[in-house]
Amino acid sequence: MEECRKTLCTFSGLAMVKKGIKVNEKGIILVAVIKDVAKLAGVSVGTVSKYLNTPELLREDKRAAVEDAIQKLNYKPNLFARNLRVQDSKTIAVIAQEIRNPFHAALFNTIRKEAMKYNYSVVLYSLNDINGNFDTLFETLPIHYFSGVISCYFHDMEQSIDFAKRHSKVPMVIMTNSERYFDEYDSEKIVHADFTQGIQKVCEYLISLGNTRIAYIGCRTKDQLRDPKLKGFMLTMEKHRLEPHSIVRLEKEYTMQTGYESAEQILRSGQLPDAILSDTDVMSIGVLNCLRNHGIQVPDDIMLASFDNIEQAEYCNPRLTTLNVPIEAMSVKAVELLVAQMENRECKNTGNAFELELIIRETTKNR
Repeated sequence: MEECRKTLCTFSGLAMVKKGIKVNEKGIILVAVIKDVAKLAGVSVGTVSKYLNTPELLREDKRAAVEDAIQKLNYKPNLFARNLRVQDSKTIAVIAQEIRNPFHAALFNTIRKEAMKYNYSVVLYSLNDINGNFDTLFETLPIHYFSGVISCYFHDMEQSIDFAKRHSKVPMVIMTNSERYFDEYDSEKIVHADFTQGIQKVCEYLISLGNTRIAYIGCRTKDQLRDPKLKGFMLTMEKHRLEPHSIVRLEKEYTMQTGYESAEQILRSGQLPDAILSDTDVMSIGVLNCLRNHGIQVPDDIMLASFDNIEQAEYCNPRLTTLNVPIEAMSVKAVELLVAQMENRECKNTGNAFELELIIRETTKNR
């Protein structure tokens, strides 16, 4: 038995041994657990548990026996273990891609502040830390410890939906990048923005400015066949009967470094595109630096447009044309829906679809 705390017995060590409770040679027991209380009181573990949760339901003699055993053993209920069973931890698990990207940082920070308004705390899980494997996510702290879960893992929605289905008894809200998931999961538990339509809006704008040779950069995701942004780009190019200048999707994280390397790969093709469409702002900042280092002017030589509208997009030089994802508003809605589930309150899921707005800045211009 773990020796993290010791307590003196108020009666003999021999009596402890007879009851099956371990003591040391001085008659000192180690930290008592619920089984020790049950043995000393002569009742089942279930009876002790009932005493701890609903003592009024016990007969007087059993309640007295349990009270006496708890006092003699100086038993302290393990609140953490109890929370694992009854889901009253007042803690929300947030599953995201990672925290370094300002997009995800804003998402997590908004969820954290909103949860605090309802007296819930938040634990963030970064799937990058475990190579995107949901199955190992809750090995240390079981999922049933949490009062609820918000999954905002946009890069592999199929896995997010499957995870939610396998844990259907856990209050959960999923933030998605397409309304098509309404057919696969309860629409009352989904907050979404259509990333396919969003990237189409950006691509249409680039084409309207006279750009016909457009390069696309992103990162490879596990949901390759259903990547909503790449799909939107290809649909728009096909609509206008245009061929992409190039498509670069490295098997790396969404970082400025990845954007820089992606731009270098485009430049090595020997023919400059009219424009580059990046599927995240953080990569676009890397693209800007790469083009500047090669003496290429944005937007005069190459236009650049992006997706997310993180704070840095407005303050880089030149300022970035991008698509605004209202991640703060989506996060507030996700918390609202989850709290309603956790507290068994009705909350109609109205306004769960969020529009994506094109923000035109200095990296694009009329030619």
